[in-house]
Amino acid sequence: MSGFLNLQKRADFMDNVIKITSPRDERVFIRVKHGHFITANAHINYYVGTSDIKHNHEVSTDTAMLLSEYYNTRGIEADTVLCLYETQTLGAYLAHELARPSMMNPNPNHSIYSLGAEYDAQGNIIFRDNLQRMIRDKRVIIIMSCITSGRTVERAIESVGYYGGTVVGISAAFSSARSIAGIEVNSIFTEEDLPGYEVYDVHNCPLCRMGVPVDAIANGYGYSQL
Repeated sequence: MSGFLNLQKRADFMDNVIKITSPRDERVFIRVKHGHFITANAHINYYVGTSDIKHNHEVSTDTAMLLSEYYNTRGIEADTVLCLYETQTLGAYLAHELARPSMMNPNPNHSIYSLGAEYDAQGNIIFRDNLQRMIRDKRVIIIMSCITSGRTVERAIESVGYYGGTVVGISAAFSSARSIAGIEVNSIFTEEDLPGYEVYDVHNCPLCRMGVPVDAIANGYGYSQL
């Protein structure tokens, strides 16, 4: 019986999930659900699902093409794409797009690294000795599927600086932050695509004060229902 109830709970959770497509490419989309969700740094009233962008080959490829336009049109060059929370596939496609000839850079002459993030017990990003050469003295783009408060990216920027790299760009499929640490966020979807989207301080959440139950705990890997 408990198994049936868990399946029913999951089915109920998936009710009223909305698919939002990019006007620039209808093959690029996110799935969102209104509710009460907890992240590591905030409470939010929308869950933004980016599983297809991270794990579907075709969607990930098209997403990388859209994100690369920002850097190509601005002439921003990069040496490394730092991938946070399961965005290694997307980051590899972005690196591929940035390394291809373009109108702004018709003769690219270097490879671009795609590097996954490793975290210590405090949540800081660390780079092993064999990987530090891909960060030190390198121009780094940080990529993440979904940015809410921006604090995770702030810590990533600090970590890159500790190892001698410079962050030149921030990319995400969805971001409620327009800029982080003075760097403009390059995103496909923003809070304008989600009517009434709000990010609340962990200790000052109006949904909690009103007694609205938490639907799920969410992070860069997905969500876990409560």
